[in-house]
Amino acid sequence: MKALMKDEQILEYFDGRGTAEITLRGREVAQSNRIAAVAFELGYELHETDIVTRGQWRMIYLRDDSPDVRRRAQHTVDRLRAGGPLFPQVGAPAGMRPVPGRQIAPMEAASARRNMTAYETHGSRGLVIIAALLGTATLVLAWVAREALGGAVALLLVAALLGVVAALIPRWMRSWYEYNRRKVTRYDQQRSQRWGPPPPPAPPPPVGGNGWGGPGRNGS
Repeated sequence: MKALMKDEQILEYFDGRGTAEITLRGREVAQSNRIAAVAFELGYELHETDIVTRGQWRMIYLRDDSPDVRRRAQHTVDRLRAGGPLFPQVGAPAGMRPVPGRQIAPMEAASARRNMTAYETHGSRGLVIIAALLGTATLVLAWVAREALGGAVALLLVAALLGVVAALIPRWMRSWYEYNRRKVTRYDQQRSQRWGPPPPPAPPPPVGGNGWGGPGRNGS
């Protein structure tokens, strides 16, 4: 059985290169949120997740060259060189009022960011289409089985339920997005109490080697 990657191995992928490609196999897939959290600290943004099989994922990260992100990455590099922890403390310093709400862990925030990206990229349209197609197929089956009254009625009820689900999916997905956005916002606020102002809030979802050179997401 393949061993899990150590933090030192994860850090090697985010050494300042413009693109970091990581292939996870077996148990390593469970480390995807930790990898995302490390990438965030070192100024990388998830660009693509390719689920080759259930036990093999390919993740591509791009370096973000915006000034705030580069400052965050440099803070992380300086902290690690000084022998500090991989992730910064997010609690309020002595004498400062803590951010309301429970403390959000780095891996939890990373998972929430990935969920937000998934919604911003794909929206809820695909799930609505799937529910609508299943409802249509159920109606066809009800018509075929119309002579068996009990079965036909049951199929009609299932079709109606799928129609309701299709109608509610956009609302559910938007609520799920907002839930994750609040997590990320709270984590950024907790983190900023020690490490400066948080990044600007995320835009609303669509309606539907230690060198730091090389091409990145926002630079060349």
